[in-house]
Amino acid sequence: MKTIYLFFILFAIPFVARAQVQIRPLPSSGFEQRISAFVNDMTVVDTHEHLMSQPKLKQRTTLDFMVLLQHYSSCDLQSAGSPSLSTIREDSLMSIREKWEIIRPFWEDSKNTAYNRATLLAADKLFGINDINESTVELLSEKISKAYQTNWINHVIEDICKIDYLIQDSEDRSFGTDGFRYVLRLDDFIYINSKEKIISMGQQQNRKIETLDDFVGALESAFTEARIKGIVGIKSAIAYDRILNFENSSRESAEKIFEEIMNSTDGTYFSLEEVKPFQDFMMHRVLDLARDNKLPVQIHTGLHLNENIIENSKPTHLVNLFFEYPDVNFVLFHGSYPYGGELSTLAKNFRNVYIDMCWLYVISPSYSERYLHEWLETVPASKIMGFGGDYLNVENAYAHLLMGKQVVTKVLTDKVKDGYLSESEAKDIAQMILHDNAVKLFNLE
Repeated sequence: MKTIYLFFILFAIPFVARAQVQIRPLPSSGFEQRISAFVNDMTVVDTHEHLMSQPKLKQRTTLDFMVLLQHYSSCDLQSAGSPSLSTIREDSLMSIREKWEIIRPFWEDSKNTAYNRATLLAADKLFGINDINESTVELLSEKISKAYQTNWINHVIEDICKIDYLIQDSEDRSFGTDGFRYVLRLDDFIYINSKEKIISMGQQQNRKIETLDDFVGALESAFTEARIKGIVGIKSAIAYDRILNFENSSRESAEKIFEEIMNSTDGTYFSLEEVKPFQDFMMHRVLDLARDNKLPVQIHTGLHLNENIIENSKPTHLVNLFFEYPDVNFVLFHGSYPYGGELSTLAKNFRNVYIDMCWLYVISPSYSERYLHEWLETVPASKIMGFGGDYLNVENAYAHLLMGKQVVTKVLTDKVKDGYLSESEAKDIAQMILHDNAVKLFNLE
């Protein structure tokens, strides 16, 4: 009897965990198909990409199956023990079969991950190759090479993905499509730890840097130049280099550290502890520019690429900035994986904090599903951006979009099935999180 009772409890736990309170009448039959069709047919806004134009992609890799192993797939191949893929990507003399034989054991060990599932999905949906193995890599490579003899990148973005606007985290403006918008990185003005870096930033702005005011002036010049080009926001990925805690340092402390750096010998590098007040001061100057120009600020939080310190990128490190800059809209990237619960609290409690799910579906579809459920219960739907591909290559960005639409459809369908949302409310939310919120926040039109 005890065994039967225990079995019943264990069997019931998953259903209890996902049970919803019923607010709306239960839906009429066929709602699943209607929601799915609505999400699949809609145009979207892609809030974050690093796409490489065809000439730059050709500089990085030969146009064979290795194109699909750009970026995140390579991370999991290396996590499985592979050597660096850069020399394999760039070696035009190595045959496709030779490349595959090097990669094959690590691919077999890691093809279960969502990064590599996205690669498989891209190969299948774009090129009709339903698996990547020794019998398909040559045909896949042939199809990729042939595709890149056309206007392939724009075709995938506009015709296949139906992306209305795409926010590019890159200065490459050669794509030739009206839907591209751009953000500006100013991290190089913040992450200063040597005299050489200060001089380099001055040279880029054709300015001589001798004082802190000169350096702040160079920052403002770089910003003004980008503003004239029509940037829609500022992006920071400084969590890759240091902790996301920026105190409001005084000008005096920043000036003292600046002078110490400028008086140091060539080749001297200062520790974060030594220069943090100066770096913090410069972050605040960047946020001043964002506030004065009414631009949102995208900040990398959560997961890094391989071999980094995850605690540096906890979103709660940023709380003092949310208080100090109430007129700046902060867009926290990547669902702050694995800090989804902390992100829920921040976006719920601060009117100037937004959630962006870029990169997230290929990190973990189940995390994305779990926290999108939670965010729709805790955060105004107007503060969630539901897709950003975050890829170097367009094929995997497309696969990521397919995965994202699957997750969004499943979450909204579950919410309607349980009576938490009506069918019309679910469609409205899909339109908001996959399109309208980003248009409004970034003033894309």
